[in-house]
Amino acid sequence: MDDKGYAFAPMAFLLIVPVVVLAVSFNGVIGELNSISSIVIGGDVTATIAHNIVTAVEQDTADAGRYSAMIAVQTVINKTNIYDNHPFFGTAGSNSTGDNSKGVIVRNITDMLNKNITETCRVLEQQTGRDIYINNIYVDPAGTEPLNIFDANDLELTQKDPFGFYIKVKSIPIRVVQRDASQNNNQSVQFDTPVRDVYVSIEQLEDPWILVMTKHRNSSVIYRYPYYTSSGAIAGGTGDDYHFADNKAPGRLNYLWECFLGANVTVMGPRPYYFPDTHGLSFFDRLENRTPETSGSPPEARMSTFIIYDVLEEDHGNNPISMVDHEYFAGDLGEVITVQGTTVKTPSGVEFLISPTYRGYLGLQPTY
Repeated sequence: MDDKGYAFAPMAFLLIVPVVVLAVSFNGVIGELNSISSIVIGGDVTATIAHNIVTAVEQDTADAGRYSAMIAVQTVINKTNIYDNHPFFGTAGSNSTGDNSKGVIVRNITDMLNKNITETCRVLEQQTGRDIYINNIYVDPAGTEPLNIFDANDLELTQKDPFGFYIKVKSIPIRVVQRDASQNNNQSVQFDTPVRDVYVSIEQLEDPWILVMTKHRNSSVIYRYPYYTSSGAIAGGTGDDYHFADNKAPGRLNYLWECFLGANVTVMGPRPYYFPDTHGLSFFDRLENRTPETSGSPPEARMSTFIIYDVLEEDHGNNPISMVDHEYFAGDLGEVITVQGTTVKTPSGVEFLISPTYRGYLGLQPTY
């Protein structure tokens, strides 16, 4: 050692070399880890975007389906006037929509779905720096107009129960790519979406058929009768599933009384529940003013309710008309039911009338 520094023996110098090598190696490891982390994070973001698009398609379809159903209901109601009483879908008349109700709803869903999914993809691109291709269409993040991602042929409407319908969305290709071409670890995800069966509820929507057919004197909101057990007994001509006569008292059957009362009592009085009825009318039949004989709906998609006020008394006169909705508008005669010697009445205090045929369908007896 001298006064200008340290002199290292050859052996001491060799001991330092591994430290230098380790430092170099460690720096390389850090670089590789950073690169791997970038790849993992980038891939995770890319895959998450793809998942978000699939989720958005399903949720937007459900929202668009219910909104389109509501618009269809309001279209029928709002087109009715004192000069032209032909507001229904698929019927003739100067004020008719002239279109099949299912077709109109599917087209409206398609338009709303295209608008919402285009906007969703643009927001995702702007926030994450990815490029999105959906159904082989590039979504320009700077664009302003909805893209025709789906058309009406990509959606199929089916109905399997009275209180909603399904929109089947076909499989489409999606590709999500990192936009920054300067990086050498760009990520890309490409796959076909699964076919989606999206359920759309129609509960708590108005029934335009009731409103129009009663000359706007009565309205009804679709709530399902909660005591039905849905084993399908009515298809065989018996109604044991309805539980209308589980409990009996003079002049009263429960849960028939609860069905009269309904879930939505307003200043207009009770609005009865809707119950599954293979001999009744579906939601789409009601939008098109069909009858049980002209209905094209599957039996399991049909329903009925009761008209418990004689709102068309001037048309029926003093005839005892059945209170089952489509029988009421057809003018079918009904008969009373008695329990322990007293006639069954509705919450409004009038005698309940039903045809012998429907009494059999619903599992009711003429006397108890």
